[in-house]
Amino acid sequence: MRSPDHEEHILFLIIFTILVAISSLTHPSGTDASPGIKPSENVSTDGRLTPAQAYAAEVLAYLLKITLGIAGDPEYREQWRLRGLNEPLDFENVVETMTETDKNPLDLMVLDPNILDLTTVLYHYDKGLSLYEGDYGVTSIYPASEFIAIRLLLLKMMHNGEKVSLSAILARENLLRDPALEPTVEDLRAMNLTAGEFNFLRQIIHSKPHLLHYLKSPSLTKALWDAGVLETDPLVQQKLSQSGYQGDACRHLTGSDQPDAIRIAFIPSMTDEFLHGEGAAPYEKGDFEPTPFLLRAETMLAREIEAATKTCMEKELFSPKMSQFPMDESEWEVAWARIAREYLGFYAADERPYVVYPENAARAVGEICQQADFSVIILGSNVYKSIFFDQRTDSYPAVSWIYVDITEIRHLKGDVNLEAAACFISKGITDRILAGQMNVPIMPPVRMNREPGLNQASSPYSFHNNDD
Repeated sequence: MRSPDHEEHILFLIIFTILVAISSLTHPSGTDASPGIKPSENVSTDGRLTPAQAYAAEVLAYLLKITLGIAGDPEYREQWRLRGLNEPLDFENVVETMTETDKNPLDLMVLDPNILDLTTVLYHYDKGLSLYEGDYGVTSIYPASEFIAIRLLLLKMMHNGEKVSLSAILARENLLRDPALEPTVEDLRAMNLTAGEFNFLRQIIHSKPHLLHYLKSPSLTKALWDAGVLETDPLVQQKLSQSGYQGDACRHLTGSDQPDAIRIAFIPSMTDEFLHGEGAAPYEKGDFEPTPFLLRAETMLAREIEAATKTCMEKELFSPKMSQFPMDESEWEVAWARIAREYLGFYAADERPYVVYPENAARAVGEICQQADFSVIILGSNVYKSIFFDQRTDSYPAVSWIYVDITEIRHLKGDVNLEAAACFISKGITDRILAGQMNVPIMPPVRMNREPGLNQASSPYSFHNNDD
């Protein structure tokens, strides 16, 4: 076990090297970056989907997993696994159930209030996926009848242990699009669908043709794979390999951009705080633009994290066990400003929105902003309600990221998760300073007196601002 003297020696080394490092710094040449807007890297794997629809497919994939009972709030999962299971594969009945006043939509879906804000995000990027075709005058959690019908088909397949061939289905687009064509026995066998299942699927596609393009989305393929309804074939394996966020990057937002700085990444997930398609031709890059509200939220979040990090480091440096060090409060304020400029940098992955939740976070965070030491996943308003979090495994300290609601950022001061993350960042900064100053000779400790008005100049360890 380490002795108290040994721990005090380590603390002395930390504070001494911070003082030496900071006093030797020159003015940083860079200034805070203006937010700026860069073109989106969001490229649909299917050229017939716009970038906004390609993103909607990612949100839809997560919503599909919730409505099949394999994700979301555990309170509702069992209900989702059973609701509508005994209903017939009758598309007209599905439409009537979802739209007629004398029918009850809850025969086919669960009244799960947790998905309300998630569906709002979905409809923002593709109005056609809403039961009300994106009529924002009507607030509803109900997706389009076609989505409910697909869920019903998948639910029965899951219950019966059936797996379909996605390759065979996509190879027969002409059969799905043309009601005059009849599939052969060989066609049905290749797809592993009954005649009734095929006709049901064809009615869905005929009602909303672009859903066929959604079935080509890697994220939808991943959701269907997770549901256990797809046969393994080269096409499925290829799409699974494409379902991540390879090639995406963060832009420098503010603070240090030095290679030895602690980098904090902001990743917007499942949020409608992106404008899309305005003035941009369909099927091209550059279809997303972060809203002013999101840009302000990122700036505010950077300030909150910096303030919390400063507080954590300050508590350590000015604790009773550190009382031998000659730095008063005014010197600390100057020192911290220099520390933050040199060792704390913020980055934003806001060229497009993402879909990040506990089950895919490890892969997604690593791919979206590979240079980050710590990430903050910014969720759309109340979207966190649709996600099940296990605090033991899904956020810091178990992993190097936390989740925040975009509307709660202004109230984060004093938040226990933010404070814990700030102390992690504080330790990282200290470690970086130490790593860069290991050749600094260790000097004997001297007495610190933080009372105002006392002259500290006679101490060889007083802070000197080289800029003066």
